[in-house]
Amino acid sequence: MTEYGPLELPSGKRIHFRAPTGADRLAVLKLTRISADNVLSGAVLVDYYVQAKCITKINDQPVPVESYKNLFDTWDAKDVVFYQGVFNEMFGMTEEMQDKAKEAARFLLNGQTS
Repeated sequence: MTEYGPLELPSGKRIHFRAPTGADRLAVLKLTRISADNVLSGAVLVDYYVQAKCITKINDQPVPVESYKNLFDTWDAKDVVFYQGVFNEMFGMTEEMQDKAKEAARFLLNGQTS
């Protein structure tokens, strides 16, 4: 799996990270309680945990896989937001991908017979 980095955060901390997998999201979902009362905050928390789970090294030191739930606890907010911005730009749904998805959906829906 490709590792990206080092990425220097605003504080000077240097991190390495990898792309998320479906298994990352599934593992986080299994351990995160989401109910009708907290659907939105639960979804945000899942994304937060997946982003943390993908960090492989901090200042060239390996990050224990199980530490993702508390990884950002002591980080400066600017570091977290900066990393999330880079992560989302690299692995999130871009406008181009969204346009392609809409086009594919239209094609598939128009190709269906009733």
